[in-house]
Amino acid sequence: MLKNNILANFFGRIWPSLLGIVLVPIYLQYLGVEGYGLVGFFVSLQALISFLDLGLSTTMNREVALGLNTPEKKQRTRDLVRTFEMIYGVISLLIALSFFFAAHWLATDWINAEELSVDTIRLASIVFGVTLALRWPVALYSGILQGSERQVLYNGLSIAVTTLRGVGSAVIVAFVSHTVLAYLLWQLIFAFVEVAVMSGTAWMILHAEGLRKPRWNFSLLHQVWGFSASISVNSLLAAFLKQMDRVLISNLLLLHQVGYYTTANIVYTVVSLLAVPFSSAAFPRFTALIAENDHDLLATTYHKLAQCVSFIVAPIASILLFFSYDILLIWTRSQDVAVNAAPTLSILALAAMFNSMMHIPFMLQLAAGITWIALWNNAISLTILLPLMYFLISRFGIAGAGIAWAIFNVYYY
Repeated sequence: MLKNNILANFFGRIWPSLLGIVLVPIYLQYLGVEGYGLVGFFVSLQALISFLDLGLSTTMNREVALGLNTPEKKQRTRDLVRTFEMIYGVISLLIALSFFFAAHWLATDWINAEELSVDTIRLASIVFGVTLALRWPVALYSGILQGSERQVLYNGLSIAVTTLRGVGSAVIVAFVSHTVLAYLLWQLIFAFVEVAVMSGTAWMILHAEGLRKPRWNFSLLHQVWGFSASISVNSLLAAFLKQMDRVLISNLLLLHQVGYYTTANIVYTVVSLLAVPFSSAAFPRFTALIAENDHDLLATTYHKLAQCVSFIVAPIASILLFFSYDILLIWTRSQDVAVNAAPTLSILALAAMFNSMMHIPFMLQLAAGITWIALWNNAISLTILLPLMYFLISRFGIAGAGIAWAIFNVYYY
């Protein structure tokens, strides 16, 4: 099962990245660098507010891995899911309202655009907020599918949804309307489809004969709040660490610089994603082995997965490090993008290599319920990295953000 899950996770993670690589030139051509930069800024905001997940999706992953293998815990697991659904619903409403009221401020005081109008940015912010609110519970249902080790099914659904959403967006901006709003409206429409599919599939897995209907029970939160709270705080710190680069760039530099950085960052993300198939399969497997007290098999599995990640990631990161300009030129067919983004991509590739090698150790810590190591590291790093990144971006432009990331990941590793 572990090998099948790793292969499924590999295709499930790599396919969206490859699809994104193919579609980026289309978005750059029809939306322009500023329009694509605005999309990149919204993606950063989405990741930045990921702390509102409160660690619930990771907690759900772990609880499902423990609960579905224990008959007497199945009803408790179903009730916990229904309780989490209520929490996600409240958070979704807050997200939509927040973007609605912040849209004017983002358009007038934060984003520095030369071509896009204030009205366009304001309306785009509102549409994106509603889309994000609709898609918010998907993380919960994804945690259920992964925790039950139905990762082949999960990745099949994820690939289908991602393909339809991405290709549909490209068709819309290429043949219907060359605007950011058209792109975002398609994302909004497809958000309904995604949450419906993931919700229905998750509850099919949780179905059990002879059990009553699930109902919310907030007393269950007391049993998981410690682990969930630690994950939540760590997620908040990690979100700030991961997204403050584009947030700072959007404020300190012009919007087209966000477009260059977003292009380089996508390739950086692909390198990091190569480790995700292994870590996604590792987490529920580590959890089960710890519950079974099989430390010998746990150690063997851990070392094999860590070695596989290093073997796959290091060569690809090296290619990006030394041939960033050529890769960007072939990919985007834009010398302007290649010249401006290549130095940053080289630096980010080095950062991504070290970042990827931390995935498996982190999954082992989470499976064992150890959260304080990453928590303290992120807390201390945030106080140092934020002013460092501000200084480096002010001094070296978008390459400064890459330098800060390289320093952070080498230190963390």
